[in-house]
Amino acid sequence: MASETMTIPEAAAYLGVTDRTIRTYIKNGLLSATRHGRSKKLRPIEVEELRVDLQSNNIRTVMGRKEMLQLRAEVRRLSAQMEVVLRVLDTKTEPLSINEGYSKELHGLCLAQLSASTWMPAEIEPWLEIFLRIDEADFEVMAHATDDPKPWLPFLRLCVAMTARVVSIDSYATSVDLQGLHKKLSEARRRLRVSALIFAESQGLSDSDLQRYGFAEAPASTKDTLERVLRRKK
Repeated sequence: MASETMTIPEAAAYLGVTDRTIRTYIKNGLLSATRHGRSKKLRPIEVEELRVDLQSNNIRTVMGRKEMLQLRAEVRRLSAQMEVVLRVLDTKTEPLSINEGYSKELHGLCLAQLSASTWMPAEIEPWLEIFLRIDEADFEVMAHATDDPKPWLPFLRLCVAMTARVVSIDSYATSVDLQGLHKKLSEARRRLRVSALIFAESQGLSDSDLQRYGFAEAPASTKDTLERVLRRKK
């Protein structure tokens, strides 16, 4: 994956899926694409990140629900142990810990931002801070305040749209600042994906609920769990 860009067929071959699945990933925010003439180009690093995410979601196929919850508890325990070290290094990203009133307002602002077609880097920076700090606990508060069963979705879509905007800026190829912003947005998108899955698990959803909201096991042939998580409700 040394090339700076990938075509849709190349990405499909790399992930072992069809061209149509790749286009669905793009549509639902799993990959960002830029147009070059009549074709769309993808960033290899994003394709690789998606491959890792898709493979990691296969943990549900080999682990029972009890084992998965135990693993999550262990991860949280280790995170607590590392918190002191991270505080010393000043690298810990604190969660938003928002209340219902603020969460409803923030949800509305995010939906409003999605109606825009372009943003300046200075407009993206404050949202990046939110993308990096919002977590499954915030989404739980937001779901209750807004009656939105998928409160993470607007934030993930906005993060993806802003990522695509940064890449489309003419000076991106020569701007260290823009490339750094893109890297942070990519990390924010990964965190949002993880928080979405943990949020669903924290609700204790039944198997039928998991299927309804897109968290059921994906077909092994396409491994499209994340695509179904982000599919719009019809």
